[in-house]
Amino acid sequence: MTDIPFFTGHVNMQSDLPIEEVGKEVSKILFGGLEFGGKELEICEEVPAIFIQSAILGLQVILQGTSGFDKINGYYLSITPLDNIVSDKKRSKFGLENYLYELLKVGLFETPDILVLR
Repeated sequence: MTDIPFFTGHVNMQSDLPIEEVGKEVSKILFGGLEFGGKELEICEEVPAIFIQSAILGLQVILQGTSGFDKINGYYLSITPLDNIVSDKKRSKFGLENYLYELLKVGLFETPDILVLR
């Protein structure tokens, strides 16, 4: 049996901008401007979170706040496979952290209100 690629990526950012504005900038760079939404669904109990409604290549995209967990105001972008797509298959993990970091670092270079963190 062939392993299913398990793409996953996480990036931290620092910003005092509202989550919707950070999501809009991130989406322009990574997702062709697809809209983040769903803040009212409170998918993360303790912090604000938004997501792209449609799966992209079987991946879910979530942007959540990190305020309250550390001393900086920030956001955490998470890209993970939807469980219902590959839940019963053997997976091989492929990390996208460096790729996402570089794309956002270059793409947000002229947006000083959002700092991409390692």
